[in-house]
Amino acid sequence: MHILTTTSASLDDLAEPVDLRQTPADIVALSFTDSDLAGLASAWKADAARLPSMRLAALRDLRHPMSVDLWVDSVARYAKIILVRILGGYDWWRYGCDQLASTARERGIMLALLPGESHDEDIRLIEASTLPRQELDALFGYFREGGPANMGALVQRLARLAGQDAAVVEPVTVPKAGYYEPGRGVVPLPLEREGKVVPILFYRSMLLAADVAPIDALFE
Repeated sequence: MHILTTTSASLDDLAEPVDLRQTPADIVALSFTDSDLAGLASAWKADAARLPSMRLAALRDLRHPMSVDLWVDSVARYAKIILVRILGGYDWWRYGCDQLASTARERGIMLALLPGESHDEDIRLIEASTLPRQELDALFGYFREGGPANMGALVQRLARLAGQDAAVVEPVTVPKAGYYEPGRGVVPLPLEREGKVVPILFYRSMLLAADVAPIDALFE
């Protein structure tokens, strides 16, 4: 069977298997949402010199069973910790969950299978994971709160689980609304400003997804 090396971002099942051609890494993270992957990528790059190696992949590229098998054999089985955030729960990615659960137990890999939303608790994801419930809840907390600071703290926690001496910081709540400054995030409103002030309004979701480069450019 021909194996494609490229794919579209369609929600539909892939017609053919895909070989992601990734190399192994200590930390592996999967999600369907681009915001999760972008946030993790940005957090890792900010401290890459001191962090364990990391690979990220979109679950939409691993819908076909052969795609899952290829990826597990070439990447997942060599990881120290695997984190997967599954919108739709266990049934949405049943084959992948089963394969990762089996591989993690066979090779002593830490596995965290997390739901998409806090109200989507799926006992099967918890049972298939190899990390204790307390650690799963802690990892999910970073996604629930979101934002660059929490993604950075999540990457540090994953590094700690992978064996690196990294500081662990608990998730922090991102305000529903506030004032933003590049490099600082949400800050108190300064009492005094020199010159005229031109407000720039943007969605909180942009901050949570670490997609604020356009805002930073306007700020300058």
